Amino acid sequence: MNKIDKYIASSVLWAFLIVALVLLGLDFALTFIEQIKKVNDSYTIQSLLQVILYRLPGKLAEYTPIASLIGTLMGLGTLAATSELTVMRAAGMPIWRIGFAACQPILLVSLLGMGVSEFIAPIATQKANLIEKFQDQKNGDFSLTGGVWLKADGNFIYIDAADNKGKLYGVKIFSPYEQQLQYIQTAANAEHIEDSTWQLNDVSKTTFFPDRIETSSSSHADWSVSITPEHLFLASQEPSALSLSQLMGYNQYLYKQKLDGSQYELEFWMTALRPIASLALVLVALSSVFGPLRSSTMGGRIFSGVIIGLAFQNGLNLFGRMSVAIDFPPAIGVSIPIAICLIAGIILMKRRG
Repeated sequence: MNKIDKYIASSVLWAFLIVALVLLGLDFALTFIEQIKKVNDSYTIQSLLQVILYRLPGKLAEYTPIASLIGTLMGLGTLAATSELTVMRAAGMPIWRIGFAACQPILLVSLLGMGVSEFIAPIATQKANLIEKFQDQKNGDFSLTGGVWLKADGNFIYIDAADNKGKLYGVKIFSPYEQQLQYIQTAANAEHIEDSTWQLNDVSKTTFFPDRIETSSSSHADWSVSITPEHLFLASQEPSALSLSQLMGYNQYLYKQKLDGSQYELEFWMTALRPIASLALVLVALSSVFGPLRSSTMGGRIFSGVIIGLAFQNGLNLFGRMSVAIDFPPAIGVSIPIAICLIAGIILMKRRG
């Protein structure tokens, strides 16, 4: 039985790798076609390729559940097409044993995907985001899209980008006084000195008086703000660009500040529950291979896998976003479509054998 288990596991694993490679290739091609219009003198084709390649690890982790579903359908479907599954069943091998063998490689790649999501994808995605931010700085354009707004010490702060060392880029500080704008201070970048002290570089300050407006500039200026470099960096990133530990830590910080951290909590649970989602989809695939897709062609199995995968992903996004919109725990919202797949897969597996 051990050799048969390894044979089933290797079939599913190779199919998974092929599907993952195809999905990443399609994503690369479609993203390249969509983003090619952004290429100019400062944002070259090399920069675009860098951005796309840096984001591939995150895409790999994101595609793991769907690749698990289609890979299982392809791997076991190939065995079914050659009557190998029929021989295994005739030899007394129960369906649960075949399912257990198929789940082993999926569980392995899901755990590896979690490692990628925690240690590789965040760093790579953050580098890609920083490359795109530098494009705006080189052009001299200031765009609010993609940056972050913060409120600290009564001031409103806009940060265009930040790196993981705590350096900020494209900083604008709006200081109001009694519902009137007192001054606007801009800086090309800011570096943390110690505690709550920062140094602004290439500074321009516009002060608004009742009867006039004055503008001054300097190469350096001190800036005191009660926000840590870590929190500034995390605030400048999209939730999808953060690791599980960063999502959890920043969500706790927002909760202590009595700010809304539901988007970060939602992203945390969508990432944390990916291995369970992958196993749930494998159960659905197993019940389909031994059921309605038993005599289907390979193209039919792939098409069915794509439809089921899209339905699952849309359901996951729907319930997740709805939980945020109606102030419902995101963990429960994300768990609902996963639980439906698990229950449906278990029930169908019991009916098959």
